[in-house]
Amino acid sequence: MDEVTYEISERVASIGLNRPEKLNAMTDAMYAAIGAAVREAEGDPEVRCIVISGSGRAFTSGHDLGEFAGRSEWRPWRPERFDNGLECAKPVIAAVQGYCLAGGLELALFCDIRIADETAQFGCPEVRWGILHGYGALRLPGLIGGSDAMRLLLTGEFINAAEALRIGLVSEVVAPERLASRARELAAAIAANGPAAIRMTKELAQRGRDASLADGLRIYQEYSRIAFGSEDAREGLTAFAERRDPQYE
Repeated sequence: MDEVTYEISERVASIGLNRPEKLNAMTDAMYAAIGAAVREAEGDPEVRCIVISGSGRAFTSGHDLGEFAGRSEWRPWRPERFDNGLECAKPVIAAVQGYCLAGGLELALFCDIRIADETAQFGCPEVRWGILHGYGALRLPGLIGGSDAMRLLLTGEFINAAEALRIGLVSEVVAPERLASRARELAAAIAANGPAAIRMTKELAQRGRDASLADGLRIYQEYSRIAFGSEDAREGLTAFAERRDPQYE
């Protein structure tokens, strides 16, 4: 669909939100298209990293609330959407400009790395409208700490890029003209590394988040054994010994 774009270049898949006249507010169809694009990138052996970005003055202002009017039917929980438990084995980067609100913040939280430009604003305004910020309420406390998370969740206030950097919501803030290129630089740096090691490192970090240290170390031992036996490891260690850059397939 035209409102969610998808392209691949140099082993990086780019997913773009393209509804600028509505601040990239996401319809149900857009939610589905984003999930489908993530799954397509995950299943493509040529893709090593994913970048998600928005067009115009926003990353995305969240779910198009106009679609809630008159909605009363119950819908079962499904993991096809990023806010309903969808996971991706490959690294995902959010390049955030302008508004990143409500479901838009949840989309950013789905990503592994968040960078922002100086125009970015983040918030969970759902409480103003009497509804819940679900996925974000589950993810934010572990990411930025309980007090900052509750401040965002319960007040509905917006914070700017500098404050987002201070509390650890984003890893870096750049000038607006640098946002796209910086996201590509990060994606290229990831794509140049061993693909199996990248996938297993992300999996270890995700599984270890909810595991005890002992269980996390057991998972690490299993993944490490697999990684050391891979072609990627053979190429990487040979390249190190030969003092050259590795060339991964």
